[in-house]
Amino acid sequence: MTDVLVVKLGSSSVTKATGPDHELLSGALSDAIEAQRLGWHVVIVSSGAVSSGLAHLSATLGHRSSERLAAAVGQPLLMNYYSAPIGGRTHVLAQILISHADLRSAAQMRVVADVLAECFRAGIVPIVNGNDVTDPDGSDNDSVAAGIAVSVGADRLLLLTDVQGVYQGVPGRSARYETLDVAELRQVRLSASGTGRGGMRSKLRAAELASHNGIETVIANARSAGAILSCVKGQAIGTRVLPAAQARPPDKRWIAGIARSHGRLVINREAEASIRRGSSLFASGIKRVHGNFAAGDVIDITAPDGQLIARGGANVSSSLLSLVRAMQSEEVGQVMAEIVCQFANTGPVAEKLDTGDHAALRPPVRAALENVRNASYPVKRRLAIELLGLFPQTAVSCMTDTTRRSGRRRLAEFYGRLSSDLSFIDRGRLVVF
Repeated sequence: MTDVLVVKLGSSSVTKATGPDHELLSGALSDAIEAQRLGWHVVIVSSGAVSSGLAHLSATLGHRSSERLAAAVGQPLLMNYYSAPIGGRTHVLAQILISHADLRSAAQMRVVADVLAECFRAGIVPIVNGNDVTDPDGSDNDSVAAGIAVSVGADRLLLLTDVQGVYQGVPGRSARYETLDVAELRQVRLSASGTGRGGMRSKLRAAELASHNGIETVIANARSAGAILSCVKGQAIGTRVLPAAQARPPDKRWIAGIARSHGRLVINREAEASIRRGSSLFASGIKRVHGNFAAGDVIDITAPDGQLIARGGANVSSSLLSLVRAMQSEEVGQVMAEIVCQFANTGPVAEKLDTGDHAALRPPVRAALENVRNASYPVKRRLAIELLGLFPQTAVSCMTDTTRRSGRRRLAEFYGRLSSDLSFIDRGRLVVF
């Protein structure tokens, strides 16, 4: 089977103040074509559309444009440079634009992988870029490159930037790491560099996901002569991030390294041991909740020191999970009952409810109950609808009696029992590293 290399060129490397760097682009493509002759398939993920468009619009029209317009103008400029004849010979290229919406869809990424496979069979070099025209927050081509590498089962990922690799401190004034394993990535101290959106942190993040999917990553200087050919030949350049696992089967790749993460759960050691045994993730094991995600979104699961433990699909939203984290099942039941009771008996004009004596509850539980009571009606409505979707029969059977303490207690008991078997991560969509 032919080896596959995904190469990412950063914005600060691809463009100069006047626009695209023709020498660098043609050199990268020439090396990619030579790598094909050596038996490798090469995908180039090229940043630089925004910076190229900004430079061109400023020089030709004196116009200061939005990044969206700059990307729309810069994309054909970049492709013109890539398409220029090399050594008097023309070559066939394919352009593929990837949005973060594509990274969120397993089906979309299968389509992308199929197109790339067709390019490989035809001997065409694909040029990929994030779609800065339509992505609301712009694209991160480091994550795009990692997603492409995982989706096609690449052997190596080469991230080319404007420094020689990963440094132990300030580049040029400290030693460079020759190799890193996945456990060492989170310990790297970084300094800001480069003009692109991602920076070194996003490169290390891309390398981490690639490593967990059996892919070696090399981070090197784009202006090092023959960097692509050195990489395919296994010669030492830049910083190597070693693979931490074997390549994963196709049905695990999307969760494991392609899907864009919408948030992060920090869990304790007991919870880590539980999910490594194949058990559920319960609220009691969740220390912190980061990000804004909905049920079904892919999120990261990490240790307190930031080590990536797993990735999976959330069964509940970040709003609900933030309320019940670090609670036992009976406490979760009380908070869930409060949500339903508040929704059932509170409208835009609130009614006074019989809430009972909560003095004996732990402070985090009292705080969660107060947060529910003080929430706006739309927030209560959204949370209640989410719970109705999780446990529809239980809630409906009790909602008619929620103004009385007996009905509230019964609802809390029901939710407590049900939440004792509720995994907050979909066990069918969980990949543990």
